[in-house]
Amino acid sequence: MMMRLLWIVFGLLGAGAVALGAYGSHGAAFADAYAAGLFDTALRFHFLHLAPLGLAALVGSLAPGAAGRAALAAVALIAGMALFSGTLYLRALGLAETTLPLPPAGGFALMAGWLLLALAGLGSLARR
Repeated sequence: MMMRLLWIVFGLLGAGAVALGAYGSHGAAFADAYAAGLFDTALRFHFLHLAPLGLAALVGSLAPGAAGRAALAAVALIAGMALFSGTLYLRALGLAETTLPLPPAGGFALMAGWLLLALAGLGSLARR
């Protein structure tokens, strides 16, 4: 059940990245070049971290023994995308003037997601 939910979230986050990319390219009116750069960085990290999220779903689906670790990796990656990319999107669009340490926390969550994905992969290999 968890992996089914993860596949759905993966698809929704992917569609969201495409939609945000289209909006940023064709519809957004950024205040300045700095805001456009923030949006571009958010979009790049959003797209980049879809790959390990999909891999976590795949590992969890194909290796049930590693599903728990794959789910933890996915949670860290989703939290990281929300904190890092989400905050940058809001700042770029002028919807938030955050000075909180959300983007760095998101970066740490993304790194944790990659490491947890490695552990999930190692766990699935060790059981064979």
